[in-house]
Amino acid sequence: MDTALESTKIDWFSILLNGGPVGMAVMILLGFMSIWAWVVIVGKMRSLKTMQNLSEKFLTNFWEAKSLSELNLKVKDMDYSPAREVFRSGFNEMIRVLQTREKRGASGPIPFDTVKRTLSRQKMLEEANLGNNLSILAVCSSAGPFIGLFGTVVGIIRAFHDIGSSGTSSLASVAPGISEALIATALGLFVAIPAVIFYNVLINRIKKHLVLLDGFSSDFINILERHYTIKPDQEGN
Repeated sequence: MDTALESTKIDWFSILLNGGPVGMAVMILLGFMSIWAWVVIVGKMRSLKTMQNLSEKFLTNFWEAKSLSELNLKVKDMDYSPAREVFRSGFNEMIRVLQTREKRGASGPIPFDTVKRTLSRQKMLEEANLGNNLSILAVCSSAGPFIGLFGTVVGIIRAFHDIGSSGTSSLASVAPGISEALIATALGLFVAIPAVIFYNVLINRIKKHLVLLDGFSSDFINILERHYTIKPDQEGN
């Protein structure tokens, strides 16, 4: 009984080791892609969680600050976060607008269009930073099954070649090639399935963070307009 069970065990290492050079190359490539994808997944999950927490912490400080100038002094000691960078870019542009206006001796409502454009540009930069390395998961999720399919075709070709060489279609003659083909298929799916799942999970987390940045940008502009916009009926006072 034990002998029968042992004979039915699959020796995966032997199948991989005895595979043809092309099949072996396909499996090594898929193994590398799987490791690469998981490194990206773990790294991005941790970094996005950290960035979300830091941005939320910054927003708490933003609403607790007595003035924008006070907050600007504090941000130098704060950890990097997308929300902090959006604020710094907008605040610096606001200072430039006010200084230019003062030099020219202009009066009337203060235009903050350049501040809005600066905030928008910085948000795009932060979006690109948050989405860094996601293209790796996109490649793994799309290319993995096709590379596995290529390995499957190679394994089937090998199985037919073994049939021709042995002159018989017994299971023993076709098993190595068929096993190699099915392993390649399984590896391709093993690469693609986690990659596509976590790609969508990470994209949703990035979108959530961008919604936070959009809301903060709107609040920031509202504060500037409330504090610095001079109404026409106040110009003569």
